[in-house]
Amino acid sequence: MASRIDTSLLHGRWLHAHEEDTPDGMVFRPAETPLPPARGRTGYEFLGDGRSRRLGPGPADRTARAEGRWRLEDENRIVNSVTGSDDEVLEIASLEPGRLVIKKSG
Repeated sequence: MASRIDTSLLHGRWLHAHEEDTPDGMVFRPAETPLPPARGRTGYEFLGDGRSRRLGPGPADRTARAEGRWRLEDENRIVNSVTGSDDEVLEIASLEPGRLVIKKSG
């Protein structure tokens, strides 16, 4: 990406649409997007005030949430600091309404 991302597009709850992944990127869709049934979709929620939530499978098929804070670093890199975990760096390959692609690491 050549320019800084529009963080207003990032605000909201994003779920991993693993069916759409590419060899280089993980695709996330807004939570209200119809996705095929899957047990334990992971995701993120980025709030406008800098708070974040990492989402994942929890007990009894309920979503578990880990609270944290996010910040934009460089033009396309998010640092997500979740309580009790090491910082997670997410490099955004693309962000548009309805679709977030995070580069796969390694």
